[in-house]
Amino acid sequence: MRSRQRSIKRDIVFGAISLLAVLGVGLFFYIRNFSLDAADTAFDRVLAAAALSIADNIRVEDGHLTLELPLASLEILGASRETRAFYAVRAPDHSLITGYPNLPEPTPTLDHKPHFEDAIYTDDPVRIGSVQRYIDFGEKSGWVSITVAETREARTELAALIVKNSLAPMALAGLVICLLISTGLKRAWAPLVALESELIRRSPTDLNPIQTSVPREVSSLVSSLNIFMQRLDGVLSTLRRVAVDTTHEIRTPLASIRALAEVAASERDATVVHSYVHRIRANAVDATRIVNQLLAEAAIAHHIETSANPACDFLELYLQAVERLPSGDMRRCRLTDLSTTHEDFPVRGAPLAFRELIDNLLDNALKYAPESMIDVDLRTSPDGSTVEFEVADRGPGIPNDEKPIVLERFRRGSSGASAAGTGLGLNIAKSAAAAAGGDLCLLDRPGAGSSSG
Repeated sequence: MRSRQRSIKRDIVFGAISLLAVLGVGLFFYIRNFSLDAADTAFDRVLAAAALSIADNIRVEDGHLTLELPLASLEILGASRETRAFYAVRAPDHSLITGYPNLPEPTPTLDHKPHFEDAIYTDDPVRIGSVQRYIDFGEKSGWVSITVAETREARTELAALIVKNSLAPMALAGLVICLLISTGLKRAWAPLVALESELIRRSPTDLNPIQTSVPREVSSLVSSLNIFMQRLDGVLSTLRRVAVDTTHEIRTPLASIRALAEVAASERDATVVHSYVHRIRANAVDATRIVNQLLAEAAIAHHIETSANPACDFLELYLQAVERLPSGDMRRCRLTDLSTTHEDFPVRGAPLAFRELIDNLLDNALKYAPESMIDVDLRTSPDGSTVEFEVADRGPGIPNDEKPIVLERFRRGSSGASAAGTGLGLNIAKSAAAAAGGDLCLLDRPGAGSSSG
């Protein structure tokens, strides 16, 4: 069962909505508490004014406390029709002078300033405000407490209005933010959509650089795609060239083999037939060599661009190459210089390219110097960053004017014209050395012969 494909745009929008929802819930509780505090602050002042108005009307008559209740002081509490007000005035000895006897007494304070608190009265939540007034009337002098309470309908109504008027703009701002995020993501994705459209319109063989104008944030992606297509175009060009060369170069030996085979089939003289078979075999060997070398060249190009470049030991690769040689050629190869500042000869690159480099240099030396020993030097640079591989023979050597020529494809020097060859070996070795970040040089060996590495 195929899993649901992930969408970055959907994730970002969902994340933004979730974040805004959490932020909205937090803001709701913050504004709700703030509005309740604001409503309490506003109504507490009215509550204190009512209590102070009552306190101003306390009188002492015949040694007793009397109160003419100012009705206006309680009417100002009726800001809401549902709001109910209560009051109680108590003497210094806590005896009730007037009011509701069961109204909770205020909490004693030392500063005698207006005090407010929440309580439950007649099963309703109420806000209680109390003030104290010192009355001097002889032995009974002391602090008279005036308590005024009101139910919270008006406060709740004011707090709800504040919350409503505060959250509405924020909800609208949240919708605008979500719309801006969605629009921004659409604009951010636009260059990628344009890039996708251009790639879809292209033919499979069109590997030219992408010319679509993109913003700076996407330019690195386009650069990476162009580099990749350039490398892919190089590999495909090499493979196409190898296919064309194979078709062209193999045609002649195959035609010769066919013609010789047809002539040999009609020949009755066994000696003549044997000579034809010998020539057929020689042409078959040439055709096989050409195919193998062209395939090796194609494999090098493919491995360089598609394989990782692991670290490997060049000496181990050389010893493996020598072991693949016939026993006679194996005995002719000798290591004359093996010096390194490290324990091994570390190189990094495609192992196949190194093997083709070693195989072709050894094959070239063994073929053109069949009577001499092949001296191989393997050294590392003093800092250990590079490896020098030198193959020296005592063959006829290569004239200076022909050294660049023999490195080209299907080109051979005059001194090796008599030997069988395709003109690809040194070119493959040069490509392999370049692929490893190195270079192939052809030098004259002191005394006679040549050296390559």
